[in-house]
Amino acid sequence: MCIFVCVSRKKKLLEKLMAGTHDKAFTFDEAELLLLQAGFIYDGGEGSHRVYRHSDGRKMVLARHGKNILPVYVKQIRRLLRT
Repeated sequence: MCIFVCVSRKKKLLEKLMAGTHDKAFTFDEAELLLLQAGFIYDGGEGSHRVYRHSDGRKMVLARHGKNILPVYVKQIRRLLRT
């Protein structure tokens, strides 16, 4: 059951991201989950900033300030996952 729920949640998050209609409603944890699911790994950071790298050279820096992340980060994630 957990596998079905987890897969369903990831699929819904990806659909939410690609739709582009809820950019202000993404939490840090949701953004991190999408990056990890796409093959990015946590590569350190300082303070509230966390760096994620992909084996093909792509890089994403996320800043955790409050519950939701800034829409600019959501747009960057969308662009990274489309390539």
